This record gives sequence, C-alpha cells and structure tokens, in this order.
Amino acid sequence: MAASDSDPDATGAPSIEREYGPDTAPTVAVLEAIAALEGADATALGDEFGLVLYDHLDPQALDALFASESAAASVTVAFEADATYTATVTPDRVTVTRDS
Repeated sequence: MAASDSDPDATGAPSIEREYGPDTAPTVAVLEAIAALEGADATALGDEFGLVLYDHLDPQALDALFASESAAASVTVAFEADATYTATVTPDRVTVTRDS
C-alpha cells in the first residue's frame, strides 16, 4: 500500500492518505492507515487505542460496497470512529484524519 506523508489537513488536523490495491480489503486499508497515522501496528489498535472498527461500522458491509468493480467505481464512504478519526474510503484510496 502506497502512502503519502502524514500531513495536517486544511484544518491543521493530522491526516494520512494511502492507496490500496485490489488484494487489500477496504477495512484492512482503513486500519493500516490509522495505524500509520499513529505510528502503531494495525493489530494493536484495539489494545493501544481502544479502537475496534466493527464498533463503528460493519466491516463486511464496507468490503462488500467495493467488491464489484462497477459499483465501486462510484462509491465513496466516510465515517467517524471513536470521535477521534474520520476515514474516507474510495475504490483505491483511504484518507484518515485525526480529529482535534
């Protein structure tokens, strides 16, 4: 997964944008982007940050939205997790912002 540097967004909040390929599920891409933003391992987000993605959305539903190439071409999903992160997911890119 390609990553851009962790830079503040227009409001000054830390954010990261990462590309992901067809072999990476969108939910995995979101977790990896949050982990990269925090400098943590994606498998430790629950223990270290109390973040469990399925507490905020249905991971299977998110992945299913992007499963079909024709449907995924026009899908953008944005959601908040723990009132700490805002994630925007498109068919090939994830942007995560740590809210202030």
